[in-house]
Amino acid sequence: MYTNSDVTLYLYRKEKETEWYERHAVNEVFWDDVRQANYSKTGLVNTDSVLLVIPLSGMGGEPILFTPGKDLAVKGIIDFEFDHTDEKTISESLRRLKERYHPVTVMSVDEKLYGSPCMQHIELSCK
Repeated sequence: MYTNSDVTLYLYRKEKETEWYERHAVNEVFWDDVRQANYSKTGLVNTDSVLLVIPLSGMGGEPILFTPGKDLAVKGIIDFEFDHTDEKTISESLRRLKERYHPVTVMSVDEKLYGSPCMQHIELSCK
């Protein structure tokens, strides 16, 4: 599988009333920026997106539990950590992450867990 980047994933987790983001650094993924624009009745609409392909081997051989609409991905390996003290600090951490690193949000997850082990992967559609 062709790879061209590394990625840092921030996976949303919630257990009872506790929410947090779990950081995962993944090496050797395929990151494809898709720049598009469509015309609608109201004018030009940007539909930029990112296709992120993660080999199963890059995740330790086990699939990761994703939460579409909440999980974030940043191109490259970064060392940013969330402050999980309370809801306010999580919100402030999220704002700082977005300002500094411009993450994309995982919108859909398509697991391709068939074929030979070296071809098994997960495709993430992100915005």
